[in-house]
Amino acid sequence: MTRTRTTRRTVRKTKTELTPRAVLLAGIGAASLCRKQALKSVDGLATGADTLRNRAQTAAREAGSTVAKLRKQAKAKLAPVQKQATQFAQLAQAEFEARFAPVLVKLGAKAPAKKRPARAAKRTARPAAKRSRKRA
Repeated sequence: MTRTRTTRRTVRKTKTELTPRAVLLAGIGAASLCRKQALKSVDGLATGADTLRNRAQTAAREAGSTVAKLRKQAKAKLAPVQKQATQFAQLAQAEFEARFAPVLVKLGAKAPAKKRPARAAKRTARPAAKRSRKRA
């Protein structure tokens, strides 16, 4: 004898009923989730802004110290070169003026150098020389 099974057929509801109560509860749940997520994101932005500000300040301090160090090194290396360059420029200018002064005067670009008047000889009173006489 074989047994026969009777299969039960379950009726599944494929449609959910849309009642005003279900809509109200779904709306309350969605609003609650949105509020929680908004609070989390605002808190995250506040802490993120603080950390970002701190990181930016730290980076600015490091960059400032690096720039100051590099500026100091550059000044130390450029000081002797600058001194030599100014000396060379002064020598070159003096030599140019000395060599081209007559040419510039002839072209009319420079006024001729005024000659100083000769100094008048000052007479200074000298003490009279002692004369030695032979006494007889």
